Amino acid sequence: MSLDGVFIKSIINELDKKLTGGRVDKIHQPDKNEIVMSIRSKGENLKLLITAAGSSPRLHLTSITRKNPMEPPMFCMLLRKHLTGARITSLRQINFDRIVEISFESRDELGTLANKSLIVEIMGKHSNIIFVNEGNTIIDSLIRVTPQVSSVRQVYPGLSYKAPPGSDKLNPLTADRQSFMEELESTNRGIFIFDFFYKNFTGFSPFISREICWLANLNESTCLGELSHEKKEELWDAFSKIRDRINENDFSFNIYYDENKIYGFYCLEVEYLKDFGKKSFPSSGDLLDEYYYELDNKNKINQRVASLIKSINTKIARNKKKVEKQRTELLNAESRDKYRIYGDLILANLHKRPEDNKLTVANYYDPDQKEITIPLDPKLSLSQNSQKYFKRYNKLKNAAEELEKLIDSTLSEIAYLENILFSIEECETTEDLDDIYSELIGQGLMKKRSKINKPKETKPITTFISSGGHEILVGKNNIQNDMITFKIAKSEDYWFHAKNMPGSHVVIRTMGDELTDEEYIEAAKIAAYYSKGKNSGRVEVDYTKKSNIKKPPNAKPGFVIYDTNYSMLAEPDIKGIKSKE
Repeated sequence: MSLDGVFIKSIINELDKKLTGGRVDKIHQPDKNEIVMSIRSKGENLKLLITAAGSSPRLHLTSITRKNPMEPPMFCMLLRKHLTGARITSLRQINFDRIVEISFESRDELGTLANKSLIVEIMGKHSNIIFVNEGNTIIDSLIRVTPQVSSVRQVYPGLSYKAPPGSDKLNPLTADRQSFMEELESTNRGIFIFDFFYKNFTGFSPFISREICWLANLNESTCLGELSHEKKEELWDAFSKIRDRINENDFSFNIYYDENKIYGFYCLEVEYLKDFGKKSFPSSGDLLDEYYYELDNKNKINQRVASLIKSINTKIARNKKKVEKQRTELLNAESRDKYRIYGDLILANLHKRPEDNKLTVANYYDPDQKEITIPLDPKLSLSQNSQKYFKRYNKLKNAAEELEKLIDSTLSEIAYLENILFSIEECETTEDLDDIYSELIGQGLMKKRSKINKPKETKPITTFISSGGHEILVGKNNIQNDMITFKIAKSEDYWFHAKNMPGSHVVIRTMGDELTDEEYIEAAKIAAYYSKGKNSGRVEVDYTKKSNIKKPPNAKPGFVIYDTNYSMLAEPDIKGIKSKE
């Protein structure tokens, strides 16, 4: 997106007006890469968000309340020690780049005034928040960069702060016609004019480069060498108009939409997007709150989902190897009858003399009674050899019975994990994921993690309203599946589930009424939609009265059995089915 030097200037313009002179009341670190400062300024209580998350680094005022950990991280504690009660003296953008310095005046332990600064580097995956003293010595940083991490630039306590390696780009805010034309003439003639702006001017992004090309009525893929003198003048005019708007702080905060999908956001009115949908905001903070809040949540959920999916897939693969081994052992155990026959034949031929530690006899179990040669242990008598074979037979018989149980158990575990995998893929919130973590911990499949904060309130069950006015409940994970099936549903309610595949339990509450055919179809569609077959054309769905659903003793969450049911083919489509607000 477009959090470039221009947008940073618009943010600093807003922060300078609202925060300069304000006092820091509280400091929190809700996430490992995120700092929130509560500031009392000009009669208002404001919150400044500073984040160095690689996917969305930024700073701005925020109105969103974030959850804080029970124990604040060390960097947060350090900032509290030095900056609680401090006064913000200035905010400035360094060299029109994505680097911001926030200066504070505070008192040390002896009551002496001291000046300290937070330097926020908004540099993608290299973003950082660095705390320095008046002498520009690093007190600490959110992310420490040691020589082992980077040989180019280190950031850790005790070092003098040095800005990231600079560039020889021009500052567009101070560029006049002469310097602009000189840059134009000295640049490779084969470069596109689109590339010329964001590669040659500090703080410019492709977003604003495209706007300058549009204002100059030039194709962005035109090479510099193709420009006539008149076109160069038109390009300068377009550039200077943008420059003047930035210098005059003529900002306008908009998110642009292309067919209801976010195309981008910016702090200036963008002419080349005039035909796009647009949502305007009164401030940079309001815009960034709306855009990044959902994005941050999705990123956090996606990271946890990816980690959990990897863990579950590993467990599934391990169980599949286990069941292969168990089946191989079972096949070996199924050859046990050979040893019983050996024992019987030896007992029937105790009068015979073995030769070369073998006994050759007629096989009474063979219809043709062909001879069979039985290996013997020379240290044992014939009778003892017979007993040895009987023991081996009984051992394998018992092993086969146990292996069949183990195979059933392992297959059940695989089915359970595949159902968990489906639930993970359907997660929409961190609370959904926490429910699954809690379930896996309860099943002994995950170690307890202190970072998981169990939600205090139960998440509402996803609910639809049928065409006949009846509630249709959907379990989004096994905890909810058990809840709606065994705690909420009544015996006369109907239960739906995609046949032979992972999916949600779906219950339509009849309230004692007769359901219409359309209502059965609606509930089946919902069960098909919330199943592994969601992307199929049609899904077979089982349905039956809740009274026919049973949970075996010691069964895993979400597991049920039933032997009386109907089935129908349903489209996995919930369009037109009313969702309960």
